Amino acid sequence: MLSHEECLRIINAGAVTKPDADISGIGVILAFLISAYVSFAVVLVAYAFGIVEPELLSPTDSKIMRVRSRVHRHPKLHRVLQHTILALSDQQIVTGIAIMAAGFVGLRSGETSVYHYQIVLYLAWLASSVHLSALTILRPFLSTHPAVRAWRLTGMVVLFLMLVVGLIPTVSYDWGIINISEPDDHDVQENETTGWGIPARCFWGRTYGDGVNNDAPIGYILLLVSYIWKIGDMFESTRRLYGLGIRQPLERGTESLLSIPARRYRQTRQKRYLWCFRLLLVPAVPVVAFVEFLRSFSASLWLSLWGLVFGTIQVVVPRQQNLLQTGSKEEEWGFSQLVALILLVQPLGAITEHMWVRDSGDGEHHSYGTKSSDEEERVAADQRLLAGTPEPNLKDSRALIELLGREIAMRGTGASSRATPNITKIVLSSRVGLLLLVLIQITLVGGTCTILYFDAASVGVVRGQNWPYALIALAFYVSSSWLAILITSPFSRLGKDYSLHTMDDLAVHVDVENDLKPLELSRI
Repeated sequence: MLSHEECLRIINAGAVTKPDADISGIGVILAFLISAYVSFAVVLVAYAFGIVEPELLSPTDSKIMRVRSRVHRHPKLHRVLQHTILALSDQQIVTGIAIMAAGFVGLRSGETSVYHYQIVLYLAWLASSVHLSALTILRPFLSTHPAVRAWRLTGMVVLFLMLVVGLIPTVSYDWGIINISEPDDHDVQENETTGWGIPARCFWGRTYGDGVNNDAPIGYILLLVSYIWKIGDMFESTRRLYGLGIRQPLERGTESLLSIPARRYRQTRQKRYLWCFRLLLVPAVPVVAFVEFLRSFSASLWLSLWGLVFGTIQVVVPRQQNLLQTGSKEEEWGFSQLVALILLVQPLGAITEHMWVRDSGDGEHHSYGTKSSDEEERVAADQRLLAGTPEPNLKDSRALIELLGREIAMRGTGASSRATPNITKIVLSSRVGLLLLVLIQITLVGGTCTILYFDAASVGVVRGQNWPYALIALAFYVSSSWLAILITSPFSRLGKDYSLHTMDDLAVHVDVENDLKPLELSRI
């Protein structure tokens, strides 16, 4: 057991990293990385070629990514991919829990260094990220197999709690710094003492003089958001809660806000209300587009990819920095390295089994969650209704201000509330809405590449540098989306004026109302 004084002395002086092939050997690292990236690649291929149920695809997937469900055309391929993902995700969650348990044992004994604990933690992180990406595509299957879903949820909760606890030592600003006295020093010599060789136990619940790393909340935020998002998406009740408690109130609030100038413009036809309406579109439409993007399958893939690459950087870069001190042992292909790679063959058995199974009729297809074309359309419609998104209607090209003004007028005559226009449907049917969804994708590509590039450059040297780049990416989306709406909305149905025939009808309607008012007064 290391005392506080001993840890303080070691942190100031550093320590030489001792090799441990069972944790960071070449075979172990390759086994985790290959398994993780193959699992993500299978999910990505299934999405790209439409081998997913239609209920998993949102308008963002169909309009921007051009993905259409082809499950009814390729039922056998869908079944094979489904069980491939099941086998790979099962392996990920079991190995993630196992390596975290081994890491906690080493952390408690004080024998595990900062370097090896970093490897353990982020190998488990990789396993967690890949398992979460698999849950997205397996949702229809798990909803019809509650027992399978129950034990996977148990494994997810266990791994989640282990990761939350496991991240505690990493919040220190001095965690994983090569040379604390000279933070800009990148080089690690063969017998040099560094921060990587310090026992990880010294950072358990202690941050020392430099305090908490500014980037520490990023790991917790990404972890919490990922698990809440994926677990919540597995249950119909939580999806309904999101639709009724967040999505629909947001839509109604936006519609109510935009209806104020729309009503005034319908009554007075003064241009100032039209421009007021267009200015309110600037903050409202990007929010609607972003909320719609979060419902898409592509958003889940982005979240999983971010966690996957982030975890890879935290494993590969420290290992490369410590190669001169540990490479003599950890680059050798010993028994544990070969066993780790050979175990990758295990999921191939389940995959091959389902590839060779012949189709035995529709009943077997239904047991694996594959539905006919008519059933797919019905399920997709039910899912859109559950999420608060009506069926897309691209035939109605009237201006948004016209629809909102007309809806307010109909309310005044006691018309049914079902005539209320859906702001999300209108945004997605416009070119401006599609442009905003493209801007979200561009922002994610640029922001992710920038953040991860500088994160890789700062490992072992400087911490707390990721927040400014994340804020820059957010500012880029906000500014570019606002500018796009200001420029394009007058030419789009979102911000264009009433059509000429509609203005003539309004004028006649107003004149008739004015002519009838004296008659009504005379009757009184």
